[in-house]
Amino acid sequence: MDKAMIIYLVIGVVVGFIIGLIFVNDISPKARKYAKVKGELDQARKELSAQKQVLVKHFSHSAEILDNMAKDFRRLYQHMAENSTKLMSHDEPTVTLDGDNSQNANKEPSFNKQPKDYSDNPSGLLKSEDHKS
Repeated sequence: MDKAMIIYLVIGVVVGFIIGLIFVNDISPKARKYAKVKGELDQARKELSAQKQVLVKHFSHSAEILDNMAKDFRRLYQHMAENSTKLMSHDEPTVTLDGDNSQNANKEPSFNKQPKDYSDNPSGLLKSEDHKS
């Protein structure tokens, strides 16, 4: 055998090996399945990235709204605190339901007395049989 023939043979084997690898990787079922899974993975990564961006925008906007609500609440609280003394003047006469105030003909309720937590006349619904006399 001639040296040129051996060189051609080695070049042919290498070229055949490369063509075989390309053929096996591109046409084989495993290669197609791998390419499909890789494409799905890339698509899932893109969707995940987009979803993360949406979540970041959502929570950023929510935090901004909550901050505005807190500021508005503080302003409302300050407004109420500042104006409560102006609105509730202590110079007005107090009204009572007692017979002491004869000038009170319309019997408006008193704001100086604490309300009763009970009725004057018990109904007897909550009495047990043992306590009845």
